[in-house]
Amino acid sequence: MGNSQSNYHNRLQATSSMFYTAVAKIKTKIQNPVVLNVAWLALDKASRLLIGLVVGVWVARYLGPAHWGEINYTAAIVGIITTIANLGMDGFLVKEIVASPEQKNEILGTAFFTRLAFIPVGIAATFCYFYFTNAPDYYYYLFALLSPSFLISPFDLIDLEFQSRLKSKLTVVCKNIGYFIGAAIKIYCLLTHKSVFWFAAAIGIETLFAYIFLIFKYQSEQNIFNWIFRKKRARQLLSTGWPFIVSNLAVILYMRIDQLMIGNIAGETELGLFSSTTKITDMFVFIPMAISGSYLSVLVKIKKEQSDEVFIQKICTFFGWMTRISIGAAIIISLLSQQIIQLLYGPEYYPAYSILAIHIWALVPMFLGVASGQYLIIENLQKYNVYKTLIGLTLNVLLNVILIPKMGAVGAAIATLISYYVSAIFSNFLFRSTKKLFRYQLRSFQMIFSFKS
Repeated sequence: MGNSQSNYHNRLQATSSMFYTAVAKIKTKIQNPVVLNVAWLALDKASRLLIGLVVGVWVARYLGPAHWGEINYTAAIVGIITTIANLGMDGFLVKEIVASPEQKNEILGTAFFTRLAFIPVGIAATFCYFYFTNAPDYYYYLFALLSPSFLISPFDLIDLEFQSRLKSKLTVVCKNIGYFIGAAIKIYCLLTHKSVFWFAAAIGIETLFAYIFLIFKYQSEQNIFNWIFRKKRARQLLSTGWPFIVSNLAVILYMRIDQLMIGNIAGETELGLFSSTTKITDMFVFIPMAISGSYLSVLVKIKKEQSDEVFIQKICTFFGWMTRISIGAAIIISLLSQQIIQLLYGPEYYPAYSILAIHIWALVPMFLGVASGQYLIIENLQKYNVYKTLIGLTLNVLLNVILIPKMGAVGAAIATLISYYVSAIFSNFLFRSTKKLFRYQLRSFQMIFSFKS
C-alpha cells in the first residue's frame, strides 16, 4: 500500500515537473524577440484582414466589378511607381543597418534622399503611360487621389529601422491608426453613397495618416534630422543594391502587369473579378513577409557566428514551414472558393470563384520566393533575383497575351500561377550558384509531413 502510494506521488511529481518545464519552454519561446516581432507583424496584418473583410468587401460590393476594376487598375500603377521610388532595397538596407549600426543615420539619410529623387521619375512614367494608352480623364483624377501612397513612401525607411531592432510593434501601432482612420472614411462614403473618387481619396488619406504617426513615433525616440546624405554611400548603395532595384521592379511589374493587361484587353469588369480574388490571396502574403523580415537578422547572425551546417539546417527548416503553411492554405481556399466568393462578394462576383481556385495556389511559390530571397541576400547572390524575376515577368507577359483574349481573368490566373512557380523555384536550377537553393526548396516539399529540424 505504502509503495503504491509512493509510486503515485512520484508519478504525480514527474508529471508536474514535465508540465512546468513545458510551460517554461513555451514562455521562453514567446518572449523571444523574433517571435514577438513576428507576432506583432501578424497582429498588424490580422487586424487589416479583419477590417478588409468587412470594409473592403463592402466597398467592392457597393462599387461593383467595373468601378472596383477601375480603382484597382490605378492602384496597380501606384504600386509600380512606389516600388520605383523605394528602389526595392528594403531587405538589403535592413542587412546594412544590422551589420553597421554605427552608420545607421548615414544609411537611412542617403537612402531617403535617393528615394526622394526618384519620385518625379515615377510621376512622369505614369503620365506617359496614361497618354500613350489613351486613358480616360478620370484615371488621372484617381491617380492624384491615390498619390499620397508613393509621395510619402520614402519615410517607410523608419519601418526598416524598427525592423532592424526587431521593434515592428511601433510600426504596427502607427500604421493601424492610419488604417482605422481610412476605414472610418470609407464607411462614411458607403453610408452617404459617394462616388469612386471618394474611395480613392480615403486610401490616400489612410496612408498619409499612417506615416504621420510613424514619423511622430520615431521623433519621440530618435531624430530624423540626424539622417545624413553621403554621395559615396549613395554610389555604394546603388552599385551594391542595383540587383534589388531591378528585381523588385520586375517583381511588382509581374505582380501587377496582369491587372494592367486585363484592364486593357478584357475590360474593367473582368479586372474587378480578378482583383476580388487577388485580395483574398494577398491576405496570406503577410505571413512570409512577417516571418522573413523578423528572421533575417537571426539568419545573418547564424551565418556569421556558427557553422554552415547549422545555417543550412535553419534555412531548410524555414523553407519547410513556408511550404506547409502555403499548401495548407491553398487546399482550404481552393476547396471552398465558391462559398468564399458568394459569402464575401455576392452573386455579382460569383464567376470569380474559378479564378480564386487557381490563383490561390500561387501562395506556394510566393512563400518560397520570399524565404529564398533572404538566403540570396545573406549569400550575396542577390543578382540572381534579377535573372529569376525577369524570367518570370517575360513568361507572365507572354502567357497573358495568349490566355487573356481567350479566357479572360481565368487565363491571367493560370499565367500568374505558371510564371510564379518558374520564377521562384524552377529557375534556381538554371544557375550554378543557385542549384543548392533549388535542392533546399525541393527538400521543403519532402519535409511537409516531417516536423523534425
